[in-house]
Amino acid sequence: MSYPIRIPWLLTRIYPQRVWDMPAESGRVYLSFDDGPHPEATPLVLDLLARHQARATFFCIGRNVELYPCIYQRILDEGHAVGNHSYSHCNGWRTATTDYVVDVSRARALVNSKLFRPPYGRIRGAQARSIRR
Repeated sequence: MSYPIRIPWLLTRIYPQRVWDMPAESGRVYLSFDDGPHPEATPLVLDLLARHQARATFFCIGRNVELYPCIYQRILDEGHAVGNHSYSHCNGWRTATTDYVVDVSRARALVNSKLFRPPYGRIRGAQARSIRR
């Protein structure tokens, strides 16, 4: 089954430094999960991934890392990648740039990763530039 996503070409030209897709490799699937760690969903997902000897990237919310540190540690212990998904899952279009950057920085102190995925996929240019710095 194929799930084609069409990114508007103009966005890829305006923001060439952002990751828009992954190169197609035969037999390779890239899995990512957002909003964890979650006490019910994340252990189930980790068990399923372990059963199939698969790895994924978990974009973690800082607040959830604080609430469920053992689940976060399990993600790391089992060899999965992690990424920052902000501290409180704030919407970049509805949050002042300063507040947004502080929120992401707060999560950065808990999630050791250079990867960042904006919650809801919503981020303003000024926010992205500040975070990249």
